[in-house]
Amino acid sequence: MGEKLTENDRCLIEACLQRNIEAWSRLIKKYSGLVYIAVENRLKKYNITASSHDIEDIKQNIFTDIWKNNKLEHVVNRDDISHWIAILSGNAAIEHFRTGPVRQAQRTVSLFHKLDEGELCELLPSGAADPKDELARAEIEDKIDEAIGALVGREKVMIKLHLIHDKKYHEIAEFLGVPKGTVSSCIKRAKEKLRKKLQQF
Repeated sequence: MGEKLTENDRCLIEACLQRNIEAWSRLIKKYSGLVYIAVENRLKKYNITASSHDIEDIKQNIFTDIWKNNKLEHVVNRDDISHWIAILSGNAAIEHFRTGPVRQAQRTVSLFHKLDEGELCELLPSGAADPKDELARAEIEDKIDEAIGALVGREKVMIKLHLIHDKKYHEIAEFLGVPKGTVSSCIKRAKEKLRKKLQQF
């Protein structure tokens, strides 16, 4: 492989499609920075905070997906794939957040600081431990975390966006590409499940 490959996307793509490892390494080296920035910018657009470790994970998944699924075959403009890479990376960032786990480390503020008193009372069943007590607060928060973790699919993602990331319904709708009414009904359903789960507590 000559240095030409580091400059010519068309040659890189053709070599990668032939499963040339050296060419693939060159492509990763060339576009690694762009993928990282594209992922970071897409998440920032929706005010989603992600650690560098999370972004590196997403970046790795993007390159793995491109290689395993021969996605370079579908590139139309092979002379310059920077635009294609940026769009693919941004979409992958959203998909990762939509379907993957949200790291607990992202929540640096207690749920008690995130929720107002009315919303906290809405989540907790009547007769729950008094949240004014510090020990009770910690215990309740652990139970809420556990209850959220037991949710699945859209409900889990939406309730995390709403409670942990302080997102409004219209922001969640835009981020996930669903109607605002769907967000409202999903979050309402999720809160009801949380109440039932917390009833044991």
